[in-house]
Amino acid sequence: MSTFLRRVVLLTGAGGGLGREFAHQLLAAGADLILSSHHPHRLTAAAEFAAHHQTSPHPGRIRALLPADLSDPASCDRLAQQVMHVAPDLDLIIHNAGVGLYGPLNVIPPAAIERLLQINLHAPIRLTAALLPMLRHRPNGQIVFISSILGRAALPNISVYSAAKFGLRGFASGLAADGYCVSTVYPFFTQTDILDAPQYGEGPPRRVPRWLVDQPRPVVRASLAGIAARRRHIFPGWKAKLFAVVAAVAPDLLPPFSRLV
Repeated sequence: MSTFLRRVVLLTGAGGGLGREFAHQLLAAGADLILSSHHPHRLTAAAEFAAHHQTSPHPGRIRALLPADLSDPASCDRLAQQVMHVAPDLDLIIHNAGVGLYGPLNVIPPAAIERLLQINLHAPIRLTAALLPMLRHRPNGQIVFISSILGRAALPNISVYSAAKFGLRGFASGLAADGYCVSTVYPFFTQTDILDAPQYGEGPPRRVPRWLVDQPRPVVRASLAGIAARRRHIFPGWKAKLFAVVAAVAPDLLPPFSRLV
């Protein structure tokens, strides 16, 4: 995608399944990448994965690897300062970092709730606020939030995760109303670490059926096409689009379907 040629991109959560694929496809499209992840070894592995088998005639480059723990506000602030130093020409942020948890609200430890809200909601807001002055006057300035279909309609036992994703959608809508170029991506269940998130409460672990799970490569490809087109809302795949339609016209159908599968 020539749209990303020489664009300077900050990608959080680069060590996860979607993050590694975003890095790989953006590098192939010629972008300059600043990659961040909580785990340094996963960050290095993601950079190696992104660079492996590059066949593009004009591949991009990885400008910096910046480990950061987004559950810690001080680490979040350090990441923003590091990005300002290594990428004063930053023009695209992809807020991809996220964690999950599953279970009834009354049995989830408060510390787990706070950690999820910090990573999934507070950190994107904090980073955006810090880096917004850099993007304000960039002709291609753009902010991307990787939300979830659960930011369109909630399902049973995922209330905290949905709260964060609904909050992220509201924040993105506010930025768009302020005149910034914002895209929000709503993937369906995708083969990433979030499918193995901690589960609380009694009973056997719940798993999303394999036939319902999308793979990272096509999800990222569709997401980048929407980002390149500067679309406000992006549903990467037919399952995500179908979920959004049902969430809009018949949301009461979703919880019983979730329990069934």
